[in-house]
This record gives sequence, structure tokens and C-alpha cells, in this order.
Amino acid sequence: MLDRDGARPPGRQGSFVKFTSTPVSSFDSVSRGYRYYVLALLTLVFIVNFVDRQVLSVLIEPIKRDLQLTDTQLGLLSGLAFALFYVTAGVPIARLADLKSRRNLIAVCMIVWSSMTALCGTAANFAHLLLARIGVAVGEAGCVAPSHSILSDYFRPRDRATALSIYAAGASVGVFIGLLGGGWLAEAFGWRAALVIIGLPGIAVALVVLVTLREPRRGMSLPSQGAPSSSAPTHFWADLGRLLRRPTLVFIALAGGFQSMVTYGVATWLPAFFMRVHGMTPSRAGATLAVISGLVAGVGAIVGGSITARLSRNERRWLLWVPAIATVVATPSYAFAILSPSVSASLLCLVPAAFVSMVYVGPALAATHGVAGVSLRATGVALTLFVSNLLGIGGGALLVGVVSDAFVAAEPTVSLRYGLLAVLVANVPATIGYLLAANGVRDDWHE
Repeated sequence: MLDRDGARPPGRQGSFVKFTSTPVSSFDSVSRGYRYYVLALLTLVFIVNFVDRQVLSVLIEPIKRDLQLTDTQLGLLSGLAFALFYVTAGVPIARLADLKSRRNLIAVCMIVWSSMTALCGTAANFAHLLLARIGVAVGEAGCVAPSHSILSDYFRPRDRATALSIYAAGASVGVFIGLLGGGWLAEAFGWRAALVIIGLPGIAVALVVLVTLREPRRGMSLPSQGAPSSSAPTHFWADLGRLLRRPTLVFIALAGGFQSMVTYGVATWLPAFFMRVHGMTPSRAGATLAVISGLVAGVGAIVGGSITARLSRNERRWLLWVPAIATVVATPSYAFAILSPSVSASLLCLVPAAFVSMVYVGPALAATHGVAGVSLRATGVALTLFVSNLLGIGGGALLVGVVSDAFVAAEPTVSLRYGLLAVLVANVPATIGYLLAANGVRDDWHE
């Protein structure tokens, strides 16, 4: 039982919290079990987010043939067009998350993006598919920043890198399900049915969020002196200016953006690469890459986040040193995988690249939380993701498609090789950005 303020009566702190809409007023009133339930539920939301976002990658070849599209058009669908609306909607939605119910915001946005994913399956031409993908982008803009804000209230700073790495691993699980399920469904029922079947379950998950997730008091995971005051909120542009004057936040955003160009660009085009260059079927490419780009990357994100959490308790700069190291390791592994003439050697080289590809997410965003502070946490995450996703989602897939089209006349079968190699160059400024951010993280820490 909980009292009217959401606090747990004395002697009941260890029991599991009832599922109720009552807000959580204090950190100690919540059991460890419920905190991890919240983490699991929001990770499930993120999994659905990535299933709906990434399933298009394994459907690129049948969509290309059916609608007679170019690689540049497909790069726009997966990249720039999606990213422009995703990042544009992300900042105002995150601002709402700093002021209104984050739980309700997540649920509504989830219903929107799941419905629009299903509508993608009804597209008759490029314009119809583009409009539906824009709808997916606007809905998905309300997932990450509000979820991060909630998790930071349920987990203390020393545990956040681990919690956020587990959450980030949801992306890899989503990639796994999207590639495996999308490839199988495309062969069994066609790409249109695949999008409808994959899109609709998210609506049910949104209802679970509404029924079982309790909105936490902002800053409740911090000592009382670290919680936000009850003063009126400041103006959005003033808050944005405060964040932009923290160089560490800018460097984290730029570094994450350049690295995302590689991760998103490669993830979007790898299924098509193995189908065109190595002759794989959609189901085989989906199943193979689901394990490598999904499960292996997810394990790497959790392991890397756990190691970083331990290292950063005594030295915060490890939150950014670890992503820099992971980026350096991933680059040659990806290059060997793309250049290898053998499919088995190519897949073997992908394994270490995939393992470290998502290591950066949890630690870098944990650093973002600390630099932004309690009152601007969701806005700070959204600002970081704005830059990161505009460069990453917007630039990565499109760059690969444009370079591929530039070489397709001369080498139609292997032109994707050149596009994938071109996007790897973005890991150089990514590494530099993480190192610059590490130098200033102590001075810019506001939590």
C-alpha cells in the first residue's frame, strides 16, 4: 500500500510497488524490483522503437524493386527525411517532458509511430512511403529523451551508466527482431504485410506504459540538496543558451553524431550489401545480421556500460574515454568486413565491430545527464540527440546511398562497398570529439 503522496509506509520499503498511476514522491519509497521493472519496460519501448525504425533496412531490396526507387531515394527514406522531422520534433517534445507527464508523452508518441509504421505497408509510391516515414519519425521523437529523464530519477548517478547501457542495448535487440522478423515476413508475406505486422504490437505496449509506469518526482534519485527547486521554469531559449555554453555537451553531441553516421549508415545498408554483393536471400541476411548487429552489439553495449560505470565512479572522464576507444577499435573491423571478398570472412570481421559499435551510447548519455543537470536533463538529452541524429540518421544512410549511386553505372554489383567505406571516415572526428569532451567533463558537470 502507498499513502496519498505516493510514499511507502514504514517497514514496507522492500516489497514490490503496486502497479498504479500514483506518482512516486521519494526514491526510498520504491523497491529495487520496481526500478528494474521500469528499466525493463522502457527498454521494451526502445526495442519497439528500433524494430519499427530499422525494419526498413532488410526490406530495402524488395521495396526498391517494387516501387522502382534509387539508392539515393532509399537513403532519404531511411536517413535525411526521417532525421529532419525526428530531430525537429525531438527538442519541443523533450521540453514538454521537462514540464509535463513523461509517461503520458511516451505512450501517445508510441501509438503514433506504431500506427504510421503499419501505414508504410500501404504506400503506393515514393511520396506515400515518405509521408508515412515522416509520421514514424515524429512519433519516435518522443521516446528517448523522456525515457532518459525517467530513468535518471529511478537510478542514482553511480548506477546510471549501467542502466542507460541496458536501455541502449534495446536498440540492438530491436535491430535483431527487425532484421530477423522483417526478413522472414518479407519472404513469407511480402514487404507490405511485414510492415503492418511489425507496426501494430507497439500500440499494446503503449497501453502497458499507461497502466503500469508511475511518474517519478524529478530529481528524486539525488540527495535533497541536489533536487530541483520549486521556482518557475525559465524560458526555453535561455535554458538552451545555458546548455550551449557548456562545451562538453557540444563535443558529446558532435562526437555522437559522427559516430552515428557510421552506425546508422552501416546498419541501414548492410542487409542490402550482403544481398547484392554476396547473394544472400532476405531471410538469410536478416537472420545472420540479426545475431551480429543485434545480439552481439547488445551484449557489447551492456558489458561496455558496466565496465564504464565502475571506472567512472572515481574518474568521470572514463565516460568519454571508453567511447573513444570503442570507436578506434570498430573502424578497421568494419573496413575489413566491407572489403573482404569472402562472405564468411566478412561476417567474422563484423563481430568485433558490432560488439563495440553501441558501447558509446550509455556512457556518453550518462555524461550528458550530469552535464545538463536535473532541471534540464530531458532538454539536454534532446539537444545532444538533435545534433547526433541529424548527422547520424540524416547523413549516414544518405551518404552511403549517394556514393553508391555515383559508382553504380561502372560497378552496379559492388557500388555499395564504396558508400560504406566513405561513411567510415566519420569515426575520425567522432574520436576527437570524445577526447575533447573528456578534457572538460569535470568543469562542466552540473549534477
